[in-house]
Amino acid sequence: MEAKNNGIEAYSTPTEDMVVVISAVACGAREKVGGRLLFERALIECKRIGLKKIFVVETGDQAGSSILEESDLLTSHQIIRFRGNIARDVYRAGVVKDKFIFIDGSYLIDPRLLKFLISSQPPCYFSGQSSGEVALGYFTKTDLDTWATHGPEAVLTSSVELALSDIDKYNPEIRGEQEPYLVKVSSKRDAARATWTLITRNQKKVMDLPSMYIDPPFENTLTFALCYTHVTPNQVTIFNLIVAFVVGCLFWTGHFVAGAFLTYAAEILDGVDGKLARAKIIFSKLGEYECYVDFLYEHWWYIAIAVGLKHQGYGSAVWWAWGILAVSDIWDNILYTMSEHWYGKSLDLLTPFDSAFRKIAGRRNIYALI
Repeated sequence: MEAKNNGIEAYSTPTEDMVVVISAVACGAREKVGGRLLFERALIECKRIGLKKIFVVETGDQAGSSILEESDLLTSHQIIRFRGNIARDVYRAGVVKDKFIFIDGSYLIDPRLLKFLISSQPPCYFSGQSSGEVALGYFTKTDLDTWATHGPEAVLTSSVELALSDIDKYNPEIRGEQEPYLVKVSSKRDAARATWTLITRNQKKVMDLPSMYIDPPFENTLTFALCYTHVTPNQVTIFNLIVAFVVGCLFWTGHFVAGAFLTYAAEILDGVDGKLARAKIIFSKLGEYECYVDFLYEHWWYIAIAVGLKHQGYGSAVWWAWGILAVSDIWDNILYTMSEHWYGKSLDLLTPFDSAFRKIAGRRNIYALI
């Protein structure tokens, strides 16, 4: 059902005719989590793994319609009107030809659950909060007919119930293990809690000590606040570049203490843009190349420090120190790139020693702490 390669799960690829039905009937499906309507999150995650035939069941009342109009991800032919029985409404719509994925849009679903589900054999499901409730399921058209006629219990008795413990805890996106989540949202308070869960569960693993113990409270609080604004991850990245440039200017002019303190702002913003991107599910080319941007402004700092020290009367040794630091950092980046190419994972993940050494390895955050 699933294979693993270098610690990264390999899931089945969805077929072209696989249909997804997302229920936006429950009020929680129309709450915003991570800055997006909850049912919309499910829709985006489906598209990210290659599912294309997606339909949304909605109430059709004035409140529901007005909220659905906020989404630019839907077209009218993707909407199925709810008339009291979801299964019957979907069956009558004629969108299911063979197998289909059912998603209760009022749940915040870990993307790994969806990937695991489509690698399984129907009928199977992850149960919801209440008895007989399906949070996420994979069924056939025959199951849909049975559900429409006899209710969900008739289908669930012959279906395999999947558990969160079935999911491999290793998450390549955060470079480490993380418990999978499945969170029910019924109110704005639930939505706020789900947003916080989303942010904290996307904390990357295998980091240096400042990133593990100093930065997260500041990063998470700022990310949570920005989730409820129109600020994008790219805007945070650009603002961080401005801060990084100012830091370099301070070093260049010999204001080392002020520059050192401001590096913490850059350090925190560097974590916020990634967390905000994962929370809002907004990814861009700038985000993909952020590591190169970080590389450039870090070397701008190194040059600025050397110039600042030179202005303060230090001899030619500062240029030797800068050269050694620059060459070492470039070689370090080459090794990381080679590790990704040869082993399919970061150099920090090759052995337990590498993961432990990462905590104190000479990098920007460690230099700032020193």
